[in-house]
Amino acid sequence: MSAKKKMPTKTELLQLQKLYKTDEKIGERLGGVPAYLVAYWRRKKNIPKYSLPKFSENEIRNLWERYGDDEKCGLELGISKAAFYNWRRRYGIREKPAFLKLEQLEFNFPGSRPSIHTATLYGKQTVAQKVFARASGEEKVEVGQTVEVEPDVVVVNGDVARVVSKFRQAGVEYVWNSGKIVLAPDEFSIDGDCSDCADMASVREFVKRQGIRAMYDLREGGVNQVAVERGHLVPGTLALSTDSEAVSFGSLGSLSRPVDVDCLAEMWARGRISLTVPPTVYAAVSGRRGRGVYARDIALFLVKKLAESGAHDTTLELAGSVVSQMSISERFTLAGCSSAIDAAGALCPYDATIRRYLTGRTMVNYKPILPDKDAEYQQMFQLSIDQLLPQLAPGPDPKDIRPVQESEGVTISRVVLGYCCNGRFDDLRIAAEILKGNRVHADCQLFILPASRSVYLEALKKGLIRIFVESGAVVLPPGSEQYIKAVVSGLAEGEKVLSTGGWDSAPDALIERGDYFMCSPATAAASALSASITDPSRFVR
Repeated sequence: MSAKKKMPTKTELLQLQKLYKTDEKIGERLGGVPAYLVAYWRRKKNIPKYSLPKFSENEIRNLWERYGDDEKCGLELGISKAAFYNWRRRYGIREKPAFLKLEQLEFNFPGSRPSIHTATLYGKQTVAQKVFARASGEEKVEVGQTVEVEPDVVVVNGDVARVVSKFRQAGVEYVWNSGKIVLAPDEFSIDGDCSDCADMASVREFVKRQGIRAMYDLREGGVNQVAVERGHLVPGTLALSTDSEAVSFGSLGSLSRPVDVDCLAEMWARGRISLTVPPTVYAAVSGRRGRGVYARDIALFLVKKLAESGAHDTTLELAGSVVSQMSISERFTLAGCSSAIDAAGALCPYDATIRRYLTGRTMVNYKPILPDKDAEYQQMFQLSIDQLLPQLAPGPDPKDIRPVQESEGVTISRVVLGYCCNGRFDDLRIAAEILKGNRVHADCQLFILPASRSVYLEALKKGLIRIFVESGAVVLPPGSEQYIKAVVSGLAEGEKVLSTGGWDSAPDALIERGDYFMCSPATAAASALSASITDPSRFVR
């Protein structure tokens, strides 16, 4: 007699239903469970039978007249290109809208106003404005307007203890919503400081009392990477964080705003926070990548161009053929570049790449947000990377960013590759391809820091860790910025560091001396082999 099948939890059943739709396929996934038993479990958990979404002819026709493209229309409804095409065929909507054909001949300049004929079809709203409108409960918001919003998720890392302390001073017993808080105290001291140990104990006690489930310990890795991996961020959401690098959440179409500790603690108590809607800068990146050019090189190039135009305190909307072809990992790196120019945020609009990444990764229901066709931007840029070479940032001033070739030969003592900026599996694989069969130079030390535990395990499974160790690199535990600070501190006068991290992870003295450089994983790996800054182009096929 076969063993009795254990009933899945409601969450598990909902996730299986989202992936496999029918009771029959769910049963097959669970190892030959009969469809009637799956149906019985659904009724016990009060889960209705899966049914296809229903869209009216008027809704399909309006979207078709607005976009004239099956993929964009499908993204608006959260369905595939083929699914929207089928709905259009069902209602006999076959011809391209003539109005849209005329509209495509018009150019949409910053601040331009559409003709009276398009007023009913176009709302002039950017993605950032729509996110703020939804979070504030308003139908529409304008640039410069101050609104009270409730964030969809709050992500905190090394500032956890300080936020908890400020929250307790507010005299409120419980946080406004424990299900929207993600904590990962990844910056506690690793030198055994007793005060830090006391802070950690206090945080753990607070988390248990508040019922915060999304608490990731030091071993899980960097909080920004973990939050993305675990599906806490979805398109169209508003996230708050005390970490400026959380702007990388824009890789999933989520808008992140950095706030200080006091504001975040107050928001935990009140449940709302006042924010000003920033203007949006549109940057379309097109062209073909040259040899040795990766996402970090494109990000540095973008930082330099936007810094010259004064894009600070704005939201960057990143688009173009280059961005659309990037993986989520590459978009993570690209969106993170906005922190270098003090931008209010950055995001990549929702597309099929984001949808595929989130499938099976999150249980959060979301509705994609796309910019209006006549959205008004403060500035619009069309940037080409056809002639782009591998880039290097020799200082915190974006104007100093230049091709690696111009600094080639500068002696390097230590190379740090990893953390949230460039510590995902794709980044480690790029470095491993260059290091395989080679040895790190005797006068240089190479440190590898995977962004998270899951990245570390994947690199271990695919043999990358073995390549690093055989090449002479030192592989550090995943995620914590404290490890980077430890390996780049205490250098002698004149010793220089090459890193894929950010400026926040470097000691101020090192930056002031001009001994800290930022680059891509490929440049870092190539430079470690010769103990000097090296153009990675000749190492790449």
